[in-house]
Amino acid sequence: MNKTTDPSHLRVVFETLTELVDDLDPAEVGTADLRTILLRRRQLVQTRIDELVPQTKRRRPVVLDPARLTGLMSRQGQPLTPVITAEGAPTHGLSSAQVWMPPHHTSFAHVHHHTGVGVLVLQGRAITLWWDEDGELHELPQVAGQHLFIPPGVPHAAINPHTTPVVAAEFRNNAVFNADNELLPTLDERVAARMTTVRAAA
Repeated sequence: MNKTTDPSHLRVVFETLTELVDDLDPAEVGTADLRTILLRRRQLVQTRIDELVPQTKRRRPVVLDPARLTGLMSRQGQPLTPVITAEGAPTHGLSSAQVWMPPHHTSFAHVHHHTGVGVLVLQGRAITLWWDEDGELHELPQVAGQHLFIPPGVPHAAINPHTTPVVAAEFRNNAVFNADNELLPTLDERVAARMTTVRAAA
């Protein structure tokens, strides 16, 4: 198996390209074109991974218990445990994670350019903040049992203004969980301000 058909190698390449893209500042002269090129190349690698994974993994159902898996701190500042992801499941275009939001927690504002996101709250209450094409801020409260869908390209952040934690299951139409995730630090001040307002009103 050569490097162009080895999913493990391609995942390393994908993550390396992701880090390079994150390090580029679009405000700097000459980096905008390079960023576009890297994003295009990264998407090609992702497409190749999605094509290869079903052919290189055995097609068998698997039960994955978040309690037995290793958790991590996501790029958007939330504790989560990837569950269904290409690293440990024969998935093609689907991944999931269990997310835990502490009380009075806010995630960093971010966007998934090519990935739709579904969130099922299992415990607690959360609020998803999102921005439309005109930059106007909106919010969607969500309680246990409700499903939320965020289309690709919609900037968003989650807040938990309550005194109890939120536990949620998050699903993405991307075989590698957390692969398509760009932070939007210019929106974080508005996220913090909204958290302050909601907590004061509670």
